[in-house]
Amino acid sequence: MKRLVSILAALALAIAGAAHAQTFLTIGTGGVTGVYYPVGGATARIVNEAGVGLRLTVESTGGSVFNVSAIRGGQLDLALAQSDVAYQAFNGEAAFDGDPYDGLRVIMGLHPEPMHLVCQNDAGVEGFRDIAGKRVSIGNPGSGILNTVQAMLEAYGMSESDFTPEYLRAAEAPDFLRDGRIDCFFYTVGIGGAAIRDITATADVSLVPLADPELETMIEEFPFYAFATVPAGTYGGQDEDLTLFGVKALFVSSTDLSEDNAYAIVKAVLDNLEAFQAIHPALANLTAEDFLSGLGAPLHAGAERAFSEAGLY
Repeated sequence: MKRLVSILAALALAIAGAAHAQTFLTIGTGGVTGVYYPVGGATARIVNEAGVGLRLTVESTGGSVFNVSAIRGGQLDLALAQSDVAYQAFNGEAAFDGDPYDGLRVIMGLHPEPMHLVCQNDAGVEGFRDIAGKRVSIGNPGSGILNTVQAMLEAYGMSESDFTPEYLRAAEAPDFLRDGRIDCFFYTVGIGGAAIRDITATADVSLVPLADPELETMIEEFPFYAFATVPAGTYGGQDEDLTLFGVKALFVSSTDLSEDNAYAIVKAVLDNLEAFQAIHPALANLTAEDFLSGLGAPLHAGAERAFSEAGLY
């Protein structure tokens, strides 16, 4: 009898342990001054508190290209990435030329992520082509910023030899501009990004409109690009609505992530949508269309199940 009791007690403990077992997953984001980092952190918090057996942690990284490559290499489980980078990775283009990553999957689409071109007011930059001859930060290697700027340069028939390029991390560029070490910087970030709000409020700089025919052609050819309207007053000195060109932020993973785990992540976000939207102004107006449009790569089967259950897919 004592032996039977011991066996039953051990079995009960094993069952209880299994019930509390957690799967640990890591989310790659971006620089701490951008939108990816707080979005990744809030997603982790929502999922961790949902009681679905997942424990998500967040890492600040070099950006979209790095994140997708790290998922492929098994260093990250999930990540934030630009829609153009996801498309290029899946199809083996640009930074992934000739090496398609057909295991890449999208968990959910997020907010518009326009390219911000911020310049010293005395630099005389009123349009994209005016960066010629200037000192311009175009993003660090491995970043989505650099990836998008290079695509834009090609569309304008320009190259990095037309100006003095600096390959700064997004968090570094505003200080370089403020100190006069560069004339402009590019920054792909959700509307209302803290770094852009800060420098436009504290330095003699302005945002350059990006709405040229060359960019219209890019949008016609590649649907993961889009124009976005920045409402007047979003940034310091911005008295009128501003049109910018850019991409979309995506939450991505791979076929290595189980269907059940992908389902649990999306369901937790949908069940706590108001809290998710309150994370950052860029997420405030997310719609069902935002979750499922401009994805750049196939939707994960688990995400598809969650969106279908919610009547969105």
